[in-house]
Amino acid sequence: KLQEQWQQNKPNPLLANDWLSIYAMAVNEENAAGGRVVTAPTNGAAGTLPAVLRYWLHFHPEADQPSIRDFLLTAAAVGGIIKTNASISGAEVGCQGEVGSASAMAAAGLCAVMGGTPEQVENAAEIALEHHLGMTCDPVGGLVQVPCIERNALGAVKAVTAASLAIKGDGIHFVPLDAAIETMRQTGLDMNEKYKETSLGGLAVNVVEC
Repeated sequence: KLQEQWQQNKPNPLLANDWLSIYAMAVNEENAAGGRVVTAPTNGAAGTLPAVLRYWLHFHPEADQPSIRDFLLTAAAVGGIIKTNASISGAEVGCQGEVGSASAMAAAGLCAVMGGTPEQVENAAEIALEHHLGMTCDPVGGLVQVPCIERNALGAVKAVTAASLAIKGDGIHFVPLDAAIETMRQTGLDMNEKYKETSLGGLAVNVVEC
């Protein structure tokens, strides 16, 4: 349906958002099917970052090939900081460390290629990560499908929103990225093991498998 709307030039105020979600879900469906994906930063969170990158290339006329490098390098830097100071593992800190980290990486990359200052880029990453804090990892049936696939779509949407908010500010913000990362680490340590990829709690025990 989206392809038809695109080709027929039908008005759809949610078109970019819809494509963004589809990009993310497509990557995670490939992962769920046993296909090859890039761990960005993990298999379960592999859809968020490429979805935002594809969104940049598809919907921003100023996007070019060199900007891909800048996007990926910025995202990798943020991912490295998170991995070093906290975790990107759902088994250690829940999904806040997987999709939360991916969203922060994507937000930083997008903000950078949109012309953001280093302060704005940091702010974008912080906004995205902050609003994933406390997210559990509770895959139904132990499979990286529900809620993981749709969760990547929402992570991508949050990343774009975070970049947009940050780029419109002056880079001065109340919560620094380092504080958000440390909060994620502490929250992960306090999180019950049922919510750390074990499928012993959350949606994993409340969704009936038919």
